[in-house]
Amino acid sequence: AYGRVAFSVPISELADAEKLALEKGHTILTPFVTLETEGKADVSVVIFSDPDGYEICFVGDEGFRDLSQFDPEGSNLLDKAIDEDKSNEWFAKKGKSKSSA
Repeated sequence: AYGRVAFSVPISELADAEKLALEKGHTILTPFVTLETEGKADVSVVIFSDPDGYEICFVGDEGFRDLSQFDPEGSNLLDKAIDEDKSNEWFAKKGKSKSSA
């Protein structure tokens, strides 16, 4: 993983993990927070920094599992978003093509 690794843990352990990390002098990049996702499950996270500056994200398992469900329309939605992202216009302004990037 580049820059961040994430672990799914029971939400009940997130606050204790943050407290222990602080007691041991570790850096907390994002204190324990619950992120609301409209129409979907909320997800709780706490993000630490390792000694090399990489992010270690602990995610509440309950919300993570709900948000990680297989979506049979996922591939179609991704293809549609890519087709509509106007990146071809951006590449054209730079004198390049998306396929050469």
